[in-house]
Amino acid sequence: METRDKGTEGHMHMARTAGALVAAAAVTSAIAGCGGGSGATASPPPWSASAGNTSYLAGTTIGGSPTRSTAANPTAWNLSLPDKQNPNVPTNLWPDAQNILTQAQLKAAVPEATTVKLQSCTKGTSSSGATTSKNQSCTWTVSLPGDSAGLSSSIQVSIVAFGADGPMTSAWNAAESSLYQDRQSTDRFYQEGAFGAKGSYILANHQSAVLVSDGNLAGWIDLNFTGFYSLSGSNASTSLMQGVFPVLAKDIADQLPRKYA
Repeated sequence: METRDKGTEGHMHMARTAGALVAAAAVTSAIAGCGGGSGATASPPPWSASAGNTSYLAGTTIGGSPTRSTAANPTAWNLSLPDKQNPNVPTNLWPDAQNILTQAQLKAAVPEATTVKLQSCTKGTSSSGATTSKNQSCTWTVSLPGDSAGLSSSIQVSIVAFGADGPMTSAWNAAESSLYQDRQSTDRFYQEGAFGAKGSYILANHQSAVLVSDGNLAGWIDLNFTGFYSLSGSNASTSLMQGVFPVLAKDIADQLPRKYA
């Protein structure tokens, strides 16, 4: 599978290993001074395609073998805004990046994998220089039948930010719109509501992101895939973009399902 060169990567919004906390700072700056999400209502409908993104793709996955499936995550997200004047969820209340996706979820999404292991994690550094108490980014290695000796694929899971739904969604929409205007033919931008997420996309270079929200608080997660040349299917890239990513996007969205309209 190909990756974009550095020039092309310059168009990426904020999904980088060492720069994700910088990205969070950028989001924080974008939402500073903004209010929270909408008021609560009982049993709101799931997120659904809106007039603003009907040109995006519906949330479907490819079939065939192997069967890729979601798996329950035992770690529930417990988010809050202690300071009602600050729309940013404090980093000590974020979930740990190693729990955003579990080994069981990754194995269910990539059942042909022979091994799935947590390789490494890093804490973030805020603009003030403080280190986050929890991991902000983690990388999982995935070994597949047919991989060259000594080589394996990897998935990097990075937290960009958690905060009030309204300003988080505005920041997401601005970044996504910029990427969409500069899109390649195989980039996939999904409608609101696809996989239970408020927003999601995966690009031709296998950089991807998911915006999840309960209607009051939202989270922005980046997933960056490397390798996966030996995935089952007639085209490994298609299997990744239309098979693996949708399953993992739903796994993430299930951690913050919509509760408020």
